[in-house]
Amino acid sequence: MRRLVIGALALLLTSGTATAMDHSGSASGQWTGAQLGVLYGYSWMKDMNNVLRLTAEGDGDVMGVYAAYNRQVGHFVGGGEVTYSRHDNMFTDGSGVRVGDVFAAKLRAGVGYDRYNAYGMVGVTHGTTNLAGDDWGAVFGVGLDVLLTHYLVAGIQYNYYNYVDFNHTKIDADLSEVTVRLGYKF
Repeated sequence: MRRLVIGALALLLTSGTATAMDHSGSASGQWTGAQLGVLYGYSWMKDMNNVLRLTAEGDGDVMGVYAAYNRQVGHFVGGGEVTYSRHDNMFTDGSGVRVGDVFAAKLRAGVGYDRYNAYGMVGVTHGTTNLAGDDWGAVFGVGLDVLLTHYLVAGIQYNYYNYVDFNHTKIDADLSEVTVRLGYKF
């Protein structure tokens, strides 16, 4: 999986496809608009349970969908994004706890230059598990999007999810994910 993510990043950075620049060669709001897309990647987690003095870990695949809206002013690109992802992570401590659905709403801010958009994110997340229920947390991340054509967007994104006292279980869980994304820009 790590090779897939690294290969996708290399493809994004070296892609020689058409740009969406105007005739003067400047970025003229090309990142403004809505996007819908799919994502696939790898995630890993830690349970920092200070009460029982245990550390449990797990990893697995993640897949999902996203919707975003950006507004570009000069080189500044700001907007928002919502994602739904399905995780296939189980703690390796024998507890049987598996991460399930993760929803997130994030604010995005970054720099758009030519056909590239690098950004940071902050937001809220709602996660579910098979045994411990569900809870709200915080999400932070960074990403890089590339316009492959005027309408087709590819990207890579890293997200860090933090849940404190997950569903009153005294479990502080950290979940990280790296995803490659493919979307359509309206």
